[in-house]
Amino acid sequence: MGARLRAVFSSLGVRLLIPLLLVVGVVLTVYALFSFRTTKDHFLHLVGGEADRSTGLILRATYDGMLLNRLDEVQVMIERLAEGPDVAAIRVYDKDGAVVLSSDRGQLGERSALADPPCASCHAGDAEMGAGLRATDLVRGEDGEVLRQLSVIEKEPACTAGGCHANAADQSVLGILDVEMSMVPLEVALASERRQIIRTTLGLMAVIGLVATVIFRRLVQQPIRRLKDGTRRIAGGDLSTRIHVEGGHELAYLARDFNHMAEDLSRSQQEVTEWSQKLEAKVVEKTAELRAAQRQVLHMEKMASLGKLSATVAHEINNPLSGVLTYARLVERELAEQELPDDVRAALSRYLRLAQQECSRCGDIVQNLLVFARRTGTDMTAVDVNEILDRSLMLVRHHLEITGITLRTEPLEGDPTLRADPGQLQQALVALLVNAVEAMPRGGELTVRVSGDADRVRIRIGDTGVGIAPEVQPLIFEPFFSTKDQESGVGLGLAVVYGIVSRHGGTIDVESQVGTGTTFHLDIPREPPPESADSRAVAGRGAGAGVAPDAARPGVGTFPAAVGGGGGP
Repeated sequence: MGARLRAVFSSLGVRLLIPLLLVVGVVLTVYALFSFRTTKDHFLHLVGGEADRSTGLILRATYDGMLLNRLDEVQVMIERLAEGPDVAAIRVYDKDGAVVLSSDRGQLGERSALADPPCASCHAGDAEMGAGLRATDLVRGEDGEVLRQLSVIEKEPACTAGGCHANAADQSVLGILDVEMSMVPLEVALASERRQIIRTTLGLMAVIGLVATVIFRRLVQQPIRRLKDGTRRIAGGDLSTRIHVEGGHELAYLARDFNHMAEDLSRSQQEVTEWSQKLEAKVVEKTAELRAAQRQVLHMEKMASLGKLSATVAHEINNPLSGVLTYARLVERELAEQELPDDVRAALSRYLRLAQQECSRCGDIVQNLLVFARRTGTDMTAVDVNEILDRSLMLVRHHLEITGITLRTEPLEGDPTLRADPGQLQQALVALLVNAVEAMPRGGELTVRVSGDADRVRIRIGDTGVGIAPEVQPLIFEPFFSTKDQESGVGLGLAVVYGIVSRHGGTIDVESQVGTGTTFHLDIPREPPPESADSRAVAGRGAGAGVAPDAARPGVGTFPAAVGGGGGP
């Protein structure tokens, strides 16, 4: 906020505008003070004239009463004349300074010294002043400031003829008429005028400031801001910048020269850019060709290595699997001849059958490696996807309970059948389930949803595990790529899954976020394409792995430690 204010006050427009507004403010303030002073003097002059008129009116109104010496009638008349809001007090002093008539009867008989204002207006010391004197002054009254006018009552010939002042033939002044005009109406008028002058001054300052601001903004600030912004954009590399400033002033000439300079720089940059783009296009083209060739060679090497590994694994575990399967069958036959409780005999028989089934499935897994590497066919039959999913979940259920993983399943509603190789499809599902379990070593939630329509079946397997980093997601289906340590995986699981799904004419995608979880999306057609349905291309593949052809398919049982070994990314 402070930096923004400093930038505003340091701008040229503000630096020019503020002194102008200060000068205008000072001029208007001086003008307002002078105008108020003139108005006040004018109002005082008007009040003084009003006091003269009031004094003349009072003298004329009381002339007859005074001439006939009817002081009671004159007293009543003075009281009535003082009832108006403009007249504060009316008093008549005789030559000796005594109050003979007053609008306030309580003041009758009071006497003023020669130094007091009523007497001082006619006497300087003991000297008598001439007739016709009239003095006006502002004094402080009981109810505020009043305008006091003292008028000499001159002796006229009628006064001597009437007999009221027959003994005062040598006197020219009979007394003093003291009229006090209230200044309250004047003060009210002056206060109103003062407020009006202040409002007018502030309004003029606001209008002048607004007009000056608009003029400075349009003629100075905006052109300077355009020049500043244009210079900044060109300094940032945008040579297409052009500054629009109208008029024939210096800033307009500067903007035109600036635009010419920008055009020259833009042409030079365009030429350099064209040459750079041509060179870059050639480099990108050759680089793409080299990368494509490199990917092709790398893929061929991986596939060759996978084929060698599959053949080696099949050769090495062929005889052990055959021996385990043979001895399991011998134990099963021997068990039939032993005298054991029925429940024990049934449990042992179930375990032996499970061992035989898992040996068969191990042979299938080895053969599937060869199928992936050598692109051999599959044995397609009509299968129930919900049943295969149940068997796959049964194999991992014990491990789910040990790890504390919550399982949520949504089987396919409606027709669950599709043409697929049941062993390979189960192998793919188990591998994905094992990966999900291994991704949640401290527990979590495993979600399996199956949906579909008349043409395709969609399987979603999601976990709330560690997730897969975005930079390695494109590599997880490649052979021998693994994010696990060397003891838990060699990078074949998802490669085999990818091969199985591809041979079924389907697709597999992954959505993952580190720390949130991973979801695999399998989209498999209900009827695989013709090239995927070579149903008898690998007849007897169970025997090829050292397992009898009539061995049963994998069934339900506890979690097998060898399932998906080394699988997954």
